[in-house]
Amino acid sequence: MKIEIAPYGNGRIALSVAYNRPLISALKTIPGWDWRAQERKWTFPDEQAVFETLLAVLYNHGCGRLPENQDQPRLMHPPSALDDFRTALLARGYSRKTIKSYIHAAAGLCAHAGKQPGEMTAADVQRFLAHMAEQGGSASSMNVALSAAKLLAPHIDDGTGVESLSRPGKDKTLPVVLSREEVKAIIAATSNLTHTTMLMLIYSAGLRVGEAATLKLSDIDRDRGLITVRRAKGRKDRTTLLSETFLKVFDEYRASYTPKKWLFESQDGDNHISVRTIQHVFADSCRKAGIRKPATVHSLRHSFATHLLEQGTDIRFIQELLGHQSPKTTMIYTHVSSTSIAKIRNPLDSL
Repeated sequence: MKIEIAPYGNGRIALSVAYNRPLISALKTIPGWDWRAQERKWTFPDEQAVFETLLAVLYNHGCGRLPENQDQPRLMHPPSALDDFRTALLARGYSRKTIKSYIHAAAGLCAHAGKQPGEMTAADVQRFLAHMAEQGGSASSMNVALSAAKLLAPHIDDGTGVESLSRPGKDKTLPVVLSREEVKAIIAATSNLTHTTMLMLIYSAGLRVGEAATLKLSDIDRDRGLITVRRAKGRKDRTTLLSETFLKVFDEYRASYTPKKWLFESQDGDNHISVRTIQHVFADSCRKAGIRKPATVHSLRHSFATHLLEQGTDIRFIQELLGHQSPKTTMIYTHVSSTSIAKIRNPLDSL
């Protein structure tokens, strides 16, 4: 039985598998499933809980360790191996987001190779990377897969074949930046007070979506006019701006909802809001505001940096606010700043 799991886009993953009535019935119990008849693929939300449920279903229906004397390949390692890999990543201090990405990539690698981690070779990893490229995978996702492979099967990085595991070059894409008017329209189209507070915070502080989801009330420092972002990318703390305009909305939000620990709580109140919820909120507000750009929540962070640059803020300060390790990363905003481009006279206008 041939099985393929690959990114599908729009926050989903795709599964290709031969028809098997018991397996199909089990797949339909997974939340968010969808059958794409023309492509003959099943798609599911790209979420950790859903992905692990999918792995368990496949394993329980003969797609993991198979009985002896069967000529079908082992397409996926058992869930216990994933648990061991997760434990190792936790012990190394990786963030939840990184662990999710590595587990996803490792499972896809083993499914494609049909081998246990200890049986993996450099050639298996290379073939998986080629498969990802054929499926339209980005250089970033391919680099994640390679990093995960080297942690999952460290013996492939011992000098015997690692020369074939060169990292794909990064995509040279520009960030999607919203104008000030578009940001205002998105916020104005957001009627729910919690959602308005959320989007204003992300834009005014230049936060990543995961940073906004896990922000605590204690991270808001009104006296100093700063927000502390703890254990951000690279496991480093940083401080960023606290907007006076945001504080007015924040006070109204806090009086209405009285959050206790997390700035934005989950429905049960025991945990923080999910990243997926924030993404859905942003997408809905963009739709209501009539935004046609392929914007994501991260576009608010890009817009924060670009607008600071356009109003004359030193790029070194922007680097610190964003938490970039290298100024080269921040320099990308000079390529999308309308201020510098506006100074160039179009040759057509000179004719």
